[in-house]
Amino acid sequence: MGVSHATARKAVQRLLNEGLLCRMENGRLAVRRTDSEDRRVNPQFCLLAPAWESSEVNTWQLALTKLAVRMQCSVRTVRYAHWDDPLLLSSLERFDGAFFMPVPQAMPDHFLSDLLEIKRPVVVLGADWTEHGIPSMRLYAPVLVQKLLDHLTSLGHSRIDYFNVQPNDPILAARLAQWNIWRASRRIGGELIDEPVPAFTETISAAYQAIDRRIRAGRFDTTAMLCTTERVAAGTMRAMADHGLRPGHDVAVCTFDSAGRAEYSIPSLTSLESLDPQPYVAVCLEWMLEGMSRQWRGPLMVQPENVGLAIRQSTVPDIDQKQPPARERYAAESRDSAKPPFTHHRTAKTEGMK
Repeated sequence: MGVSHATARKAVQRLLNEGLLCRMENGRLAVRRTDSEDRRVNPQFCLLAPAWESSEVNTWQLALTKLAVRMQCSVRTVRYAHWDDPLLLSSLERFDGAFFMPVPQAMPDHFLSDLLEIKRPVVVLGADWTEHGIPSMRLYAPVLVQKLLDHLTSLGHSRIDYFNVQPNDPILAARLAQWNIWRASRRIGGELIDEPVPAFTETISAAYQAIDRRIRAGRFDTTAMLCTTERVAAGTMRAMADHGLRPGHDVAVCTFDSAGRAEYSIPSLTSLESLDPQPYVAVCLEWMLEGMSRQWRGPLMVQPENVGLAIRQSTVPDIDQKQPPARERYAAESRDSAKPPFTHHRTAKTEGMK
């Protein structure tokens, strides 16, 4: 806060004197929770997310914010940098529950035991920790990779490359395994282009540079490419366009996730359909509101049974002529629901000015 140590100590002591803070048995400070007839403290949950810009984090954050208003609780996003970041365990201890997005780095042995000892309700997002008895939630199961591959082969592609620059993690490994299984069962060719960057590295520029190098070296001869994320696909298509290759015409490009922006890229990007995570998050939030006294019911993995495919211009260039694109439908719905536009009524003064 830019103040001296002595000033900070005085401020903390004042908060203790006023009863806003309390000192726990282990000597640590905590916010005092008080319930009275006139005031009730709502449950407080956190979204623990890696400290880099991510469309996935934004998706979960938006869903939690909307649900928090409806379910009379509060949700705060806490960014952390690595497994030993003090914010991690501190947040898990202080909040009533946590939605946790793991960083794509090897988890140290001590972290899981520390997490289980805290005894707070935790739901892991975007990863599968069910083997540890921890509820987990993901919107897109790895097996859905095959839906994109089926679409590309239906267009006549006999070779489908797999491109990734994201830091490798178990989810990406599971998607890659599905690509390998699918190709082996159908005897389809394809090259694995796997150039993972370190965590906290911008993946759009990394994807652009990787494809740019391959094109300049004459090693880019694919007709169809499956990209791991929307950001990887964006960098891929930009590099192709800069070398005169037309995404959708010369090379079909699609991605596993859409991040809600695939509809608005140029060309629009074929992907799995965007999903509203609120119904799935609500199930977990209701469990957290009950506290640890309530046992988890049902499968530990929460995910949609099926997800549709959004076919766009990056694989079928003339798709907009065959069916109206979703962006135009959204715009029409927005215009229909909007208030009447402002109308300027002429007055004697304005008529004279005219």
